[in-house]
Amino acid sequence: MKIAIFADVHGNLLGLQAVLTDMRQRGVDATYCVGDLVGYGPRPNEVIDLLRQENIPTIMGNYDDAIGNMRFICGCDYKNEQAMKLGESSILWTKEHTSEENKAWLRQLPERLEFVAGGLKFLLVHGSPRQLNEYLFENTPEETLKQFLTENHCDVLVCGHTHLPYHKQVDGGHVINVGSAGKPKHGNANVGYALVDVTEGSLQVEFIQVPYDFEQTAREIEDVGLPKEFAEIIRTGRA
Repeated sequence: MKIAIFADVHGNLLGLQAVLTDMRQRGVDATYCVGDLVGYGPRPNEVIDLLRQENIPTIMGNYDDAIGNMRFICGCDYKNEQAMKLGESSILWTKEHTSEENKAWLRQLPERLEFVAGGLKFLLVHGSPRQLNEYLFENTPEETLKQFLTENHCDVLVCGHTHLPYHKQVDGGHVINVGSAGKPKHGNANVGYALVDVTEGSLQVEFIQVPYDFEQTAREIEDVGLPKEFAEIIRTGRA
């Protein structure tokens, strides 16, 4: 069974379209989104509309929570005061440019999804099982990851939020971060997702990078009045 999982689209419609096209070409059996559909990017409504149209099971990210519930902050971990100001401008713009219908849809998203495939129990979250905005990086202590697997009685923990993909085997279990399908931080402009190939009791993970017209998205960011720094992240894949 081939399972495609993506996250952190952040209003990048062209990136999402490219990822979904690539998935279809690979003949995936199931597709999931682990949150952060909006924020930073120029097309929040179109991204939400496409996911709803495709009927893709989706969980809530911290940005979805912030926009859906009209919060003042998104719960992101800003590196400095300048980054915080940029984040605040993103929150303000996205709240103003996301429809009330789509805000209501964001509010009803679940914070976790569970399913069984190939005899393995999967748990999908955005940040971590305990917090929407907790970052699980590749260097997160293995003891912490093992604790999450044990406490949640799962074999495979899948998350996003960091925009940096990895797959770690932890004491018989697996932790997968799927990277970003709209605002990558892996060092180039390609958007990405995780392709999980499950056989009975085992799995293989491939991180797919998909090229797309990132310059168009960057120009859209600039044209709608979002900070130029967001366009530079789209162009470089670095934050």
